[in-house]
Amino acid sequence: MNKGEQEAYKRDYALAKAQGKPFFPYAVYKDLVVATFAIGFVIFLAIWAPIPVGEPVNPATTDFVPRPEWYFFFLFELLKIFKNENALTPVIMATFIVPNVLMVLLLITPFIDRGPERRIWRRPIALTSGVMVIFFLGYLTHLGAESPGAETGIELENLTPEAEAGLELYLANGCTACHAIKDVGAPGPGPNLTNEGEKGRTIQWQIDHLIDPRSTTPGSTMPAYPNFTDQEYQELAVFLNGLGTEFR
Repeated sequence: MNKGEQEAYKRDYALAKAQGKPFFPYAVYKDLVVATFAIGFVIFLAIWAPIPVGEPVNPATTDFVPRPEWYFFFLFELLKIFKNENALTPVIMATFIVPNVLMVLLLITPFIDRGPERRIWRRPIALTSGVMVIFFLGYLTHLGAESPGAETGIELENLTPEAEAGLELYLANGCTACHAIKDVGAPGPGPNLTNEGEKGRTIQWQIDHLIDPRSTTPGSTMPAYPNFTDQEYQELAVFLNGLGTEFR
C-alpha cells in the first residue's frame, strides 16, 4: 500500500467511524437475525428432506457396503476420481494431498489478496475463490450422494453355473466393500474388477491371490481368504478371471 492509499484509507476509516453505530444493540441485533434465519433454514431442511433411520445394525453381515456420512461425501467422491490399479493412489490423493493443498491455499489467501477494501464485490480474488470452493464441495457432495455403491446386484452376461457360484461368493464375503464391478461396489481401496479378465492372469494366480494376496502382489492390503474349500476357490477364481472377457 503506497502513501496515497494509506491517506485515503485513513480518511475513509475516520468518516466511517464518525458515522458508525455502537456494537450494542445494532450488531447484536444483526447477529440475532442471521442466527435465527440459519436455525430456521436447518429446521426447514429437516422437515422438507428428512433423513430416515435405517435398519438396525447387523454385526454379523458380510455384504454391507460402507458409505460415509453426508459431510464426507466429497472425500468419498474424490476417492473415485483418483481410483486406478494402485490401491494407495486414491487414498493418498483424496485424503492427504488434495485437502492439504486446499488448506494451504486457504492459509496463504490473506497474503495474496492484501487490499484494504472490505466490500466483497471489490475483492474479486476472495469472492471468486470462495464461490469456487463452495461450488466444488457442493458438486462433489452431490456426486457422492448419488453415486452407486450400496447396490449388490451385479448384472453380467454369459455367466456359467461355476461363475454364478463365484459371483455369489464374491457378494457374500463383502468384496463390494473394497472393489467395484460395473459401478457396483465401493470405489476403493481395492482396484476395479470390471475388466479383471483382460489382465492375462490364470485361474491358479487368482486362487493363490485369494489364499495369500501378498504372495502374488507384494504390498497388497487385501485380507487373505484361507478358509474356502477347493471348489469355492475354483468358482471364485473362474468368476474373477472371466470378468471383462467371457462375462460382461
